[in-house]
Amino acid sequence: MDLPISKDAAVAATEWLKSNFGDQLQNAANGTAFTANHLCGIVCQESAYRWLGWRKKASVAQILGACVLDGSGDVAGSSRTAFPRNTAEFRAEFGENFTRQLIQAGNRMRALMGWNRVDWLYKGYGIFQYDLQFVRTDRAYFEEAQWGDFSACLSRVMQELARDWKWVTARFPTEARAEQIRLTIKKYNGSGSRAEAYSNNVVFYAKIAATVS
Repeated sequence: MDLPISKDAAVAATEWLKSNFGDQLQNAANGTAFTANHLCGIVCQESAYRWLGWRKKASVAQILGACVLDGSGDVAGSSRTAFPRNTAEFRAEFGENFTRQLIQAGNRMRALMGWNRVDWLYKGYGIFQYDLQFVRTDRAYFEEAQWGDFSACLSRVMQELARDWKWVTARFPTEARAEQIRLTIKKYNGSGSRAEAYSNNVVFYAKIAATVS
C-alpha cells in the first residue's frame, strides 16, 4: 500500500487524537456505523503526515488552525476540476478580502513548516481536510476559520459520512457491514482507483487505531 504515514506514526497520531479528543470522537461515532477508530484512520490518511511534526512546537489550537493543506490548482504540475480550480477563480467569485484571508491561513501553515510565503490558496481545511469546494454552501466554516474548532471539523466529516452511508446502503444492501463501511469511506473520498486506495488505507489505519486505548 502507498501509505502517507507509517504504522508507528499512525500509533502516535492516534495517541494524540484520543488524548485530546477521545470523548468527542466516541460521542460523534455513537449510533452510527462508524467508530472513533475509523475517524482516527481518516485523520491518519488526510493530515497526520503534516501535523505530527508540529506537536513539540505548537499547541493543540495552533495545530488545528494550521491544518490548511493540499495546494490548489496553482501548484506547479497540479490541476483541479472542482471549484475553485485556482486562486483567480475563487477571487472572482468571493472577492479580495476573503481570498486574502485564506491565503494568510495557508501561510500560517507554511510558517510552521519553515517555508516561504505564497500567494495562492490551499484546498483542504481542518484535521479531516474539508474541501474548499463546499464554500458555496458552507461559507461560514471557511470565512470564520471554523477548522480551528475540532467540533466543527467533526460535524462536517460526520455529515459527509452519513450522506455517503445512506447512498452505499441503498445500493449495496446485501454487502457485509464492514464492506459497506469501506465503500462509504471510498465514496467520502471520491471514485476510481485513488478512492479505492484511500478507503483501504483508512481501514488499515483504523485497525491500528483500535490497538490504542
